Amino acid sequence: MASDTRYRILHALRTVLARGGASSVTLEAVAAEAGVSKGGLLYHFPTKEALYEGVLLLEIEDITTAMSSVSPETGAARGYLEFSLPKNQFEADYITALIAAVRSDECLGTHASDLLTEVFNRWDAPLLESVADPVAAQTIRLVGLGLYLGAIAGLPIPDKDLMARVFDSLIEKIDA
Repeated sequence: MASDTRYRILHALRTVLARGGASSVTLEAVAAEAGVSKGGLLYHFPTKEALYEGVLLLEIEDITTAMSSVSPETGAARGYLEFSLPKNQFEADYITALIAAVRSDECLGTHASDLLTEVFNRWDAPLLESVADPVAAQTIRLVGLGLYLGAIAGLPIPDKDLMARVFDSLIEKIDA
């Protein structure tokens, strides 16, 4: 099934990025990881740019799904903050390499850069739509971005208890 192969190729790109960074991404490496021939990869993604665009579109889909699944009880602000930490080291390594690739590889063009911006816009949208005070919304957004970018950069983050208290403090400010 074609969509199954596309999906395998995109997940292979994620794996190659997480394992070796942007410099390790070649069409051959991604094809081998996906278990397809280079020709099979090129059938679905005729260029490296198309491959990156495909994975960015998959990220947009994943983030849209994740943010829409936040329960009303949790609320958009808390959901945003909780989503601000990568789930695991694989995700942190993958996202770090993806951002580096999109921002540094001129071959990828502006469309990939625009899609990366859209990934973050989709993450921000539910928060910005649900918090009436724009200052509070931007404060939460900036804290979330700082946590996320700090985590993927390998910087230390507070323990879970302190993090929960920080989140509670921010949420109290918007509920007041």
